[in-house]
Amino acid sequence: MRPLIYIQVHRGHFVAKHLGTGKTVRRECAGLNHPRTLRGDFHEVQESFSAALKELLPKLNLLKPKGLVHLVPVFDGGYTNVETRAFKEAGEMAGIDFAFLSTLDRPHTDSEVLEVLR
Repeated sequence: MRPLIYIQVHRGHFVAKHLGTGKTVRRECAGLNHPRTLRGDFHEVQESFSAALKELLPKLNLLKPKGLVHLVPVFDGGYTNVETRAFKEAGEMAGIDFAFLSTLDRPHTDSEVLEVLR
């Protein structure tokens, strides 16, 4: 079965969860500290996502995980297409086969994430 990953992105950090094992990793990320937007340094975000995936997934992983990247903070006017695309691409470049994106104003339950990723 393909691994399923849920990443909640907050200002300054993110939390990544492997839905199969329940293992969770919280990482501080300087790329998420821009004063006007959640998206700061793309490469820093992508490298941090990649490091978190390495902690969550087994060393030998034949199937790339599917993932949901969730931008938690709500900003006036919402997110631009460029911002959402950058987070989707950061997840995919980090090793997620296909990253879905969410801007729901509250964290998703595990069952909601499973519904999206299956």
